[in-house]
Amino acid sequence: MDRIGTIMGVVTVPMALLTVASIVAGLWLLVAGPASVVVLGIFASAAGLAIAWLLEQLVALLDDLALAIQVRRGAAAKRGAALVCGIAPMLVVIAWEYECLHLLVRFGVPATMFATWLWSYGVATGPWTLFAQLVGSDRRTLCGIRAYAGHLAYWLLSAASLAGLPDMLCLTLMALPAALPVTVGTLLAVADRQALRNVRI
Repeated sequence: MDRIGTIMGVVTVPMALLTVASIVAGLWLLVAGPASVVVLGIFASAAGLAIAWLLEQLVALLDDLALAIQVRRGAAAKRGAALVCGIAPMLVVIAWEYECLHLLVRFGVPATMFATWLWSYGVATGPWTLFAQLVGSDRRTLCGIRAYAGHLAYWLLSAASLAGLPDMLCLTLMALPAALPVTVGTLLAVADRQALRNVRI
């Protein structure tokens, strides 16, 4: 477990560097063009943050639904509802990141395409990373894990797209890092609410 924790810690270094690089790339695009990509990315980032907030409200609602289902239909039904709590958020994250990459690249130009990709990285992953810092402490662990998986998913999407792989395969690869937040989200949904108050990141 210590080794896994060390690896995960090391992986956060390129995540942080790429996030900083995405901001630099945005400033560069304002100068070198097309500036429209930057403007689009800013609006997309704001929309992504709003989606992250709405998504968390949905997850909380689904958590309550899972508890209600347990009372009426038993533990097995609760686990099924909890699985939805784990899967649904990552489906949104994956779809959001996939659309961000294709949307911003579509508006980019060949001369500054690498800068456009860097900018798209920040636009796609930034909302989840920022929201994980803003959310309440009782939800911060899961949101942080979800943001972490989002970064990994974007790496895989970028590599797969560069290799010219089919869209469906790209989406399948993006789903691999989702296993961790899906598992944690499912477990938290079936956990005791009093115990969740002690969870911190």
